[in-house]
Amino acid sequence: MSASPYTRIMNNFLHDMATGTWVACLLVRWVLDDRATGMSAEASAALSDASRLVFWLLLGALAVIVGTGVLRLAYWRSQTPAEDRVAKRRALLVKHAAFAVVYGAGTAWAWTLVF
Repeated sequence: MSASPYTRIMNNFLHDMATGTWVACLLVRWVLDDRATGMSAEASAALSDASRLVFWLLLGALAVIVGTGVLRLAYWRSQTPAEDRVAKRRALLVKHAAFAVVYGAGTAWAWTLVF
């Protein structure tokens, strides 16, 4: 895949922004969960609605992370010299296995807070 430098920069930007959005949603969801106790029924319902929306935003950010990550992988393969691919591939597999655990556990935790 031969992506233009502008396409790669925009893809990387979206990937990084989605990652920050996912983390922010997780933190907001955690803070909102702590605030729900002791509120009136109306305030608690509004907070519950907001929490669900934040969770769906978290899932949307996760979808953008995966989609842009696939594109990054495609142009990484085309730009990495063949002699460097084996060592870098191993490192990428370890990194992404760790990310899968973090994103999976974080998303599951957010799910338990909302539903």
